[in-house]
Amino acid sequence: MIEKSADVSKVIQDLIQNGDVTNEELAVALNMSPQMISHLRHGRRPMQQDVAQHAIQTYNDPIFKADLLYKFSGGSTFPILRGKNIERHRVSLSVNAIKEMQEAIQGLSDPILAKPPESLNDLEREKVHGIHKEIYEAGTFIFNTAIQMQVDYKISEKEFKKKNDPYFKAIGWLQ
Repeated sequence: MIEKSADVSKVIQDLIQNGDVTNEELAVALNMSPQMISHLRHGRRPMQQDVAQHAIQTYNDPIFKADLLYKFSGGSTFPILRGKNIERHRVSLSVNAIKEMQEAIQGLSDPILAKPPESLNDLEREKVHGIHKEIYEAGTFIFNTAIQMQVDYKISEKEFKKKNDPYFKAIGWLQ
């Protein structure tokens, strides 16, 4: 579900604090007043969907774009991990991604997934939920590792998609 508006105060604060843009530059780029940017930044007003769409198209900052997508999807995309127990260095993220992928692979190899869902008892359903959790955690770390690589190595998502989408279509992964 795409939200019509969202509180993006932390997203705006991070963008400005990282030195990527000033309050005034963001106001000009999004065709808003500096006062409105201040309202967004301090959580006094939510960002509207059309403004978020314009911001995603305007800025090539992978973390900013991922944060906006997470907010406006109601949490349906992977979040940017930045809690107190997360080191955002690409090596740290990749080590965690490998660990989580190994746990997910172990879960995916469980024969319980071969059983029809309607035949599972409560204990088996709980086990399947645990496997799903491991897959989600692995996906989250893989996503964060990819985003950090885009930042560190200046990899353009648009250029990557332009180059790789035809291949994915050719092999039947995309329509």
